[in-house]
Amino acid sequence: MKVYGMLSGVRYAGLLLLLLLCFSFFTGCISFGPAPPVAEQGGLNSPPTSQNSLQDITSHNAPKVSLDDAIGALPAAGQQGIATDGQIITEIWGYGVDTSGLARTWVLGMVGAGNTTLLSYSDGEWKVLDLPTTLPRGEVKPSELTSPQDLFKKNLNTILSEMNRLRVGEADLTLTSDNYQITVHSVSESSTLTFDAKTGELIPSP
Repeated sequence: MKVYGMLSGVRYAGLLLLLLLCFSFFTGCISFGPAPPVAEQGGLNSPPTSQNSLQDITSHNAPKVSLDDAIGALPAAGQQGIATDGQIITEIWGYGVDTSGLARTWVLGMVGAGNTTLLSYSDGEWKVLDLPTTLPRGEVKPSELTSPQDLFKKNLNTILSEMNRLRVGEADLTLTSDNYQITVHSVSESSTLTFDAKTGELIPSP
């Protein structure tokens, strides 16, 4: 009986160690899956989309950057050997977005030339995300839409009210050709606000 108990304990400890190793291995990239609870202010989860949910678990030390600057750096992706010719942006995600509209990570969903590409921009570097996803058809033209910075400036009181209520300092966003979705997460709750992408006006919940 004692030997059996010892073996069971060893197996349990081994399983626990394996789970911890798996957790450590996977907490360094963007992946699909349900958003985990946020245990600290400014925690980082993914906004829901019509088809998928991206979960950003990049470093919280990455500098914040505007969407305009991220897109302005897109030619650098070509210099890294990332092909974007013939593709258009159809969806944009922003993660770790502060109250000025700057994000720690921007992800561009691009389609065209028979390809679907997800590009992640963080800490001054573009990376291709090898993840299955379905993107909307409408083209996102940021220059023709309200910028994230202007959106937050125009609706700061509304967004800040949700941040204060859930006691967090950041939000995540999803931008399509039609609207913004700003998602605020706490440990046990999330709240999503929808805005018109062109006017920046709040769209009341149905």
